[in-house]
Amino acid sequence: MNRKDRLLRAAHLERFVVTLTTGEAFDGLLADADDNSVKLVGAHAVSDKESVPVDGDIYLPREKIAYMQNPGGRP
Repeated sequence: MNRKDRLLRAAHLERFVVTLTTGEAFDGLLADADDNSVKLVGAHAVSDKESVPVDGDIYLPREKIAYMQNPGGRP
């Protein structure tokens, strides 16, 4: 994890729900982050109706992240 901020470094492999500026949301384990993106593993796309598994890891651009929630920390 290169040059990411201290809070994300401390939260490595904790569960996060990441909401994008588009309104899309993803729930997964924070595996890595840098100045440009956040990587979630074991992620699901979340909506008000269902949770759909993401095929593989997902990389989310940091400039598109509205906010991140940590609903309970490590699994």
